[in-house]
Amino acid sequence: MKFDQLIASDTLIPSLPVTVAQIFGEFQKPEPNIRQITTLVSAEVGLTVRVLRLLNSARYGSGGRIGTMEAAIPLLGLKATKQLVSAAAVGGAFRVVPGVNLPEFWRHSLDVAKIAQSLAGSMRLDKGLAFTAGLLHGVGDLVMKMAMPDEPCMQPNFAQDSNRHASQLAALGYSYADVGAAFAAKWRFPQEIVDAIQHHPNPQDDVAADTLAGILYLASWGGRAHELDLDTPSMLEQYPHRVADAIGCTEEERLCSEDAIEWTRPEEAGDFS
Repeated sequence: MKFDQLIASDTLIPSLPVTVAQIFGEFQKPEPNIRQITTLVSAEVGLTVRVLRLLNSARYGSGGRIGTMEAAIPLLGLKATKQLVSAAAVGGAFRVVPGVNLPEFWRHSLDVAKIAQSLAGSMRLDKGLAFTAGLLHGVGDLVMKMAMPDEPCMQPNFAQDSNRHASQLAALGYSYADVGAAFAAKWRFPQEIVDAIQHHPNPQDDVAADTLAGILYLASWGGRAHELDLDTPSMLEQYPHRVADAIGCTEEERLCSEDAIEWTRPEEAGDFS
């Protein structure tokens, strides 16, 4: 399938859900009504569960688990709430994807999100943007899998396939990163996230000018290494120094350790998917 056909399909790339569009409309008002936002989110049980799952996975410094939207929104603030609601809505947009174990897909995606957030925090950058970009970095692959389930370049396990970007470019002329960026743009995610998703498999030569893409590259590399069960010496040997050095990331030892993050448990991903 050609790229233009794929991204033009409302079936493959669904439109923003009505409830999320209403929430966005409230956010865009000069003085957003927090009570109305809380009511809209809370009315969608599945969306609420996913928002709270993301909030507690992201660990926004709450000191404990947050169980209600009433408690979450004052803690997060409007900007972070909008991002998490948007990201949580994505989980509900993909209910069945041929050949994909969605809880496993989201487990890996949450791991990448946590790594990206940790790296951004160490560099004093926006942790919320990094977390959301990490969570969404592979969504384009789900779209492509729905459109072309039998395409050979879609067959290996996404989380373990280090050659996916290159093989998809060779076979189709575009990759999951291009489709994921189109998805993120259609769902009105910030342009920084759109750009990071599109460029993360192969950050631009001037990586320092595209720092979030570099962070996402390192995070997806770390998440894949965990999926492949690489030990610390192997990770240190394969560590992508060019990208890390270009963006000024000095977290090599921590990223290559077994406890780089609190790895997502299957039940966490099950709640999100």
